[in-house]
Amino acid sequence: MSMSRRWRFFPLVALAAAFLLVTGLMIGFGNSTRAQEEEEASHPAHIHDGTCGDGLGAVVYPLANVGAGLMMGTPQPESMVGAADAIPADTSITVVQAAFADITGGVYAVNVHESDENIGNYIACGNVGGEAYGPDLAFGLAELNDSGYSGIAWLHDNGDGTTTVAVFLTESEGAEGGEAPAEESPEEGAAAPSGEEVAVNIAGFAFDPPSLDIAAGTTVTWTNNDNFTHNVRLIDDGGDVLDLPPGESVSFTFTEPGEHRYDCSFHPNDMTGVVVVTES
Repeated sequence: MSMSRRWRFFPLVALAAAFLLVTGLMIGFGNSTRAQEEEEASHPAHIHDGTCGDGLGAVVYPLANVGAGLMMGTPQPESMVGAADAIPADTSITVVQAAFADITGGVYAVNVHESDENIGNYIACGNVGGEAYGPDLAFGLAELNDSGYSGIAWLHDNGDGTTTVAVFLTESEGAEGGEAPAEESPEEGAAAPSGEEVAVNIAGFAFDPPSLDIAAGTTVTWTNNDNFTHNVRLIDDGGDVLDLPPGESVSFTFTEPGEHRYDCSFHPNDMTGVVVVTES
């Protein structure tokens, strides 16, 4: 091994050793009487089949929730050290009952959700892959849906047919998290003027806003800021379906007064909306 390669590899070896030490300590802490009685707000996480860009499939390996002060999903004793203004990190460490080679040899992604209540909104995702150093692989988790969250996932081969998966998330300063913000729409109760364009944002498996009041001749534009393909099915306008791949927009001009219902034909139970059109 060359000197440059040795120095490049050494910090990762040290980091892996520290990681195993922390893992052993946290198992002992799991039963500590000093542990918090209730978990703080946390984010569900899973290893999914598929990729972040092309669409996530079924959950293959569940992971412990990612949250402040959580290790293996269990609240841990907390102590503040160092700088008071350090950027906090939410954590999750899970021993997955699968071999390192099986996880890295498949087409998988680590995905983090906003909350149990809003499980359909994804906040960070990363495809499993990259340059492995011995038993360790680290890769990035990119922000989704303007959540403000990004981070790193780390896989460690335990050598016994199991893999330790660590997830670390940080939230950018000032980020509110949650769904992507919608473009400005008319105030509730005020119809958009005829001939103008009104925006509807699609994020977290929802139309935002779900209800619009517009004048006849107004164009509504839907933009898909989700990580999955959706569509706009115009239930009261002949059932036409307007396809919406991620990142794209589609528009429709409403000319007939009345109530115009629509949904996503892929997710009709969760994604519905209505446009109320008045005389211009």
